[in-house]
Amino acid sequence: MKHFFKIVVAIIVYGATEIDGLVSPELIPELKGGAFFLLVYMLMDFLVFSYENWTRLILIIRCSWLAFQKKSIRFSMSYQYVIKINDKYLLVKNSNWDQYQHVGGKYKRLPVSQARIKDLGGGDDEKLETEGLKKDDFAVYIPAKNAIKFLDWFNNETEREVSHWREFHEELIDVKGAVLSSKIFPYVNYEFKKRIRTPLRKSPNLKCWEILQYDLLELIPTPEQKIELEKLQKKGDTDYIKWADKELIDNAGHDIRTRKSLYNIGAHTKWMVNGKWMSN
Repeated sequence: MKHFFKIVVAIIVYGATEIDGLVSPELIPELKGGAFFLLVYMLMDFLVFSYENWTRLILIIRCSWLAFQKKSIRFSMSYQYVIKINDKYLLVKNSNWDQYQHVGGKYKRLPVSQARIKDLGGGDDEKLETEGLKKDDFAVYIPAKNAIKFLDWFNNETEREVSHWREFHEELIDVKGAVLSSKIFPYVNYEFKKRIRTPLRKSPNLKCWEILQYDLLELIPTPEQKIELEKLQKKGDTDYIKWADKELIDNAGHDIRTRKSLYNIGAHTKWMVNGKWMSN
């Protein structure tokens, strides 16, 4: 916006020099030169900015169009652990859909987060359950006019949950899974790899405008933890956990080697393995 404003100012100043009597004749060459230089500089600066922020510009434009229609956008903000042992990835069953995915889930909204969301005119998820373990999950509806403000706030990592231990503990040690020992896994080390975000799009399942964002984490097990994971892998698949290689994940659970569909694997599981959003 500031680039656009300066370009408009430069055009106005240059145009003023073309109106007889509006500007002193001795100032016209100086004003023309300054306005022309500013215009060229700002246009070049705007082009560089546009090139470097092309994806964001497209998002801003699309959000502006939805804001004009007074629409809201559903945001789902999550983190996922990539846990790889012997070229296979540990997957767990999703509690909403009949599919498997990496360990992890949505961030939780803290009281201070709730206040910020309210300030942005946002509210609770209107599509999925928000009780029990899902209470205060970071799936929210935000007016399109405040979508960019919401993303900037969330990605600044202030006034919100930033720990990733909770979902690991829930899904593999306590409550849901209980498949790993709390004695061997009193904590986990991991590396933040990257942030993956879908384009603004109509949700294929929920029939609303939606943006999904995932923080991709790579588990770095201790020697004892790696042995524990290898033991778990040797026990084989269960209804709750699966061990899948990249090819099976890339094909959403369809094994092209046996020409059989083994089980459903969520689309976002492939994004984590490949480190990017993929349309299919």
